[in-house]
Amino acid sequence: MQTRPMDDAVYPDLIETSVEIRRPDDGGVDVLRQFSASIGYSVESGLDEIGLVSGWLGWRIDDEDLLDAADAISSDAEQLGAAAAAIIDAHPDAFIDNVLLIDRMHLAPRWRGNRLSGAIIADLMALLRLDADCTVVVLQPEPQESTGGPIDDGPERDKALARLTSAYRASGLEPWRQSVVWWLPF
Repeated sequence: MQTRPMDDAVYPDLIETSVEIRRPDDGGVDVLRQFSASIGYSVESGLDEIGLVSGWLGWRIDDEDLLDAADAISSDAEQLGAAAAAIIDAHPDAFIDNVLLIDRMHLAPRWRGNRLSGAIIADLMALLRLDADCTVVVLQPEPQESTGGPIDDGPERDKALARLTSAYRASGLEPWRQSVVWWLPF
């Protein structure tokens, strides 16, 4: 296992992800599975826990009603599921078999600003063996307090959202049409 060098540079290949997958707590019509991923970073002293990613995962969804399945879980899942379904419909020639609906992505404050979002998503997809060419990945940027939870509306949130969307754009994510949902183009 590689470890983080003594300098302050951050290397995406030192990200280590572990995932727990289970049936959704609130429904899902047996199409989507809830996941929670712990994100670590290899440092000289071991693995430094740097964040968490959670949401829902769907395999072999080509004949499923994704919107209905997401709606059965929660309003957050429904919004992500609606965007994923629209992306699938907008790409009829693409073979899309999987979805990754990212509900929450939280990085410890000292790890923010390193543009790790794309590397974290890529590591999660690699661990789950999801091919980027046939997986729709969606999320909704939501700035978080350093202690967790969304930042209240106002100038601080606006600045944090601008930084977050800039990081997502640098990681290859793009806004999906005119919605608040972002996606990873394939």
